[in-house]
Amino acid sequence: MKIILILIVLTTFAFASDNGCTDTGISSNPPVSGSNSVTLTVINDWVQTNQVLGLDVWEDGTDVYVLGTDRTNQQVLAYEDGAIAAVLPLYATNTNCFGIAFNNNVDTEVYHTNDWVLSDLYYTEDFGSNWATITNPAGSSGRGMDFDGTDYWSTNADGGGIWRFQPGAAQENLSIPEVPTQPSGLAVFPYNGNIGIAITTYNTHNIYFYQWDGSSLDYMAATACPVAVSSSAGLAYSETDGCLYWSYSDGSNYHLTQLSMSITALQRSSWGSIKASF
Repeated sequence: MKIILILIVLTTFAFASDNGCTDTGISSNPPVSGSNSVTLTVINDWVQTNQVLGLDVWEDGTDVYVLGTDRTNQQVLAYEDGAIAAVLPLYATNTNCFGIAFNNNVDTEVYHTNDWVLSDLYYTEDFGSNWATITNPAGSSGRGMDFDGTDYWSTNADGGGIWRFQPGAAQENLSIPEVPTQPSGLAVFPYNGNIGIAITTYNTHNIYFYQWDGSSLDYMAATACPVAVSSSAGLAYSETDGCLYWSYSDGSNYHLTQLSMSITALQRSSWGSIKASF
């Protein structure tokens, strides 16, 4: 019995250390060709001493704060130019947090987080003083999350595509067969009047791009991560500066990276015009 308990503890520790990654494989096949080409260029790369998972962006048109979860210290950290500017404490039972999603409303802020062991979505409307839970449509498989102004999105780390949902209400699962290994981060962004979606994976070092037109999800392209990585951990997009933010581990430290993004025929739109297109 003692040996079994030790094995359980060691297994749980390893699972937590890998931030919920259970996929040990790396795809050796080249990414599937799409109808677009994507170029990512590193603008800034900030080395961090803590975990930087999930990612989202808080912005008001002037200021940009990148939000990243730190499961080890049970908190969400807000970064300004790579430096920690604010801390949001997580709920006590949210001990394996990965994703963070902000509701894009600076006047009435709501934050959602998920957990890679529990099938709950946690949310707070008073910056962490009180938390409540609802069922996560992705179960404990949810990782990176984002909000497009109408719907929430989440990767599904068990190979189940991605989820589009309203917390506690409507939900839809969408297939992403071009992504060969376990997804991690997810970011949404305006694209040609539609919603662009970028997805990264723990182990296969590409970033995959799709677009959602309100009824169907279409694959656009994949591009290699712009620097060598051990694993990718998060993605977010800022409409204020038009940049993609990406977090990754180099095997020793986490990095928070600002990327310029160029997609063939990219036309930047506002969230208002996207919502009006539905």
